[in-house]
Amino acid sequence: MRNLYRFLILLFVVGCTGVKNTNTKEIEIVDHDYKLIINPESFQFRFENKEGNIVVPQNKNTGLLLNGKPIVQTNILKASDSEKSFIVSNENGENAEVEIVFQGGIARFTVNFKQEKDGDIALQLGGMPVAHGLGDVAAFEESFNIVENAKNTYVIKNDGGGRRWVSTFSIFPQNNFAGVFFDKGKKTVIIDKNQYGMNLTKANNATFYYFLGNPKTMYSNYKKVREAHGYKSVKPKFRLFELGWESWDALGWNTNQVTVQDILQKFHDNNYPIRWVVTGSGFWDEGGTTTSFGRWGEKFSDATTFKSWMNKNDMAWMIGLRTNLIPEGGPYYPKTKKRDKNLKVKTFYGNALTTEAKKKDILVRDTNNQILTITSDIFPIVPAYLINGDAIGAAAWFQEQYAKWDVDGIKEDTMMNLDTLTNIYNKPMREIADKGANVMARNGEFVAPGTLLRINDTGVGELTKRIPINYMQYAACGFPNVYSDVAGVHNIHNIRSVDANIRHAWLLSLTSGLAVGAFPDKWPEEKQKVFKKAIDFHYAIAPYMYSEALKGYESGYPTTLTPLTIAYSNDSKVSELNNFQWMIGESILATPLLKNYQTGKMDVYLPEGVWFDYETGKKYNGKQVLNDYKIPLDKTPVFIGGKGIVIERTSDNMPLKAKVYPVSRSSQIYKFIYPDNKGVNIITYNGWGSINTLKVKDITDNKEIAYDYDAASGSISFEIRPNHNYQIAE
Repeated sequence: MRNLYRFLILLFVVGCTGVKNTNTKEIEIVDHDYKLIINPESFQFRFENKEGNIVVPQNKNTGLLLNGKPIVQTNILKASDSEKSFIVSNENGENAEVEIVFQGGIARFTVNFKQEKDGDIALQLGGMPVAHGLGDVAAFEESFNIVENAKNTYVIKNDGGGRRWVSTFSIFPQNNFAGVFFDKGKKTVIIDKNQYGMNLTKANNATFYYFLGNPKTMYSNYKKVREAHGYKSVKPKFRLFELGWESWDALGWNTNQVTVQDILQKFHDNNYPIRWVVTGSGFWDEGGTTTSFGRWGEKFSDATTFKSWMNKNDMAWMIGLRTNLIPEGGPYYPKTKKRDKNLKVKTFYGNALTTEAKKKDILVRDTNNQILTITSDIFPIVPAYLINGDAIGAAAWFQEQYAKWDVDGIKEDTMMNLDTLTNIYNKPMREIADKGANVMARNGEFVAPGTLLRINDTGVGELTKRIPINYMQYAACGFPNVYSDVAGVHNIHNIRSVDANIRHAWLLSLTSGLAVGAFPDKWPEEKQKVFKKAIDFHYAIAPYMYSEALKGYESGYPTTLTPLTIAYSNDSKVSELNNFQWMIGESILATPLLKNYQTGKMDVYLPEGVWFDYETGKKYNGKQVLNDYKIPLDKTPVFIGGKGIVIERTSDNMPLKAKVYPVSRSSQIYKFIYPDNKGVNIITYNGWGSINTLKVKDITDNKEIAYDYDAASGSISFEIRPNHNYQIAE
């Protein structure tokens, strides 16, 4: 009966095409603090708060386009307070059914545009002042604020190069608003000062989501919706929050067992706490590839002994891995003599496993149902197949092949131009991670399939824009555990650029992922000490950062790198910053000197609250700009505020320390999760006025404990033990 009713309504609409609905009364869908208002003549829609103030403006032309044509007729099929469905018609007489559900801060638009071939479905809203997100596609532009970019149209695709992590998620923090869509097909997003539009080209149904509320609420709801669509995150592993080392910067394709061990030993002798090692892709036997599973060749002729040496020195061994398979047979000759850096291989042999993958039907197929063949212009530059991660059994099969290497993890780095075929990487990488391996992800869709999410190749010269913008767009999409190249990448021996290399190291030290490559042994000793200072700071806060990452994994909120526009979304001043600042957890404000670094100064904005310079201990009140604030090369570019509680590590053999700053007289509760995922601390305090009456109590043991006092900042620090709770009071 319901379907018959819809059919009769559809017949009526078709017969009345071009005749506007004479009932122009706006339609409301209510969800607690917000209302969705729809104009039935044009299907323009906007969001208002309960006071009737516009939160998100409507587009000046239309709210819905079918094949590029605006809606001219709307008729209601079903109506309730939180859910309504309509039959709509565009000016060409094409019809669609639209269902809207608005509950719990989530507005879901489902458009059923039934036709035999693909059609364009677009939802449009008005412009908003600040926007972030969209993964890689918005990372190569002028501004972190997408609205300020000259470009306004973003095609969501994987090009095998700079655009390999894809997302349609956009957040408009000043409007407490965000949007996303997941359906397969060609995806395009338009963002500028006049509009926000999501466009999908496909047949039949398309679903779009909007989120309203404060940022923490929106990210929590986004996580729920994302997981409902099958995009599950990987639980972070602490190992990758430690210092790493990569062979590519130092050795390129000439990586081998002897050269790697020599460099690692040099770092070890100089007290660099390296805990993970990527030997890249230069390990296979002649003519093999990263998917020549378990075939080491001459470069690592005694891989078992080498792994034992690394594990003995508490270093996890990770290798490069790609999801492309060379076809059977061979040898295959690259059609070009072009090679990547110092790669010398002239031919590639075929992979016998390809036959097995074909039989299992786990290879990507094209629109004609033929196995898709793609040739990367970077590596391996011969025709290759791709694992279809969505195929049943594909992820488990790929993980089983990876296990033949018997290493501790992978750096995924497939370089194939897939255009809109973006969904094949998540499941194989997540399967490897879930089975215990350390995974650095490069390709992916909507979620990071590994602990670290690596942006595309960078250089030290990209400090002022590209690197921080890419990092912060990832974070805005909900995935802040970022990584790029090693500190001083391909520049470490350039004596004229030592200072730039050190600033690069400071930037990386304030993020989840930090690694080194070539050793800076040609530098002046004082410069080496400053470089090591940045490394040591990352070592000190790594447990704190990992604890925040676990909270972000549970909540969906970008805890380890929270752009100030998101952390302080109600403060319009933060969007005016001409530099890059972010929160690490709720207590550390990162202020690396990236732009205009020649001056050694920057305009630091301190949000609401009390803030302390990490090194000098000097106290500042928030909601002010510290003009021309000195940040010399040897200064840790950090302020402490927010909750005012940081956990620091001094060595592997000493207990962790809690450092607490007197930032507030109000009650504060801080939860710390240990790297082993087993220990937990709860630290509470109500602020204090006099150090003379201050006491720190171990609540678990019901006794007072000793603490150290820093006269410059008024902060205190004390040792903590797993599963003990602490209270600070006068």
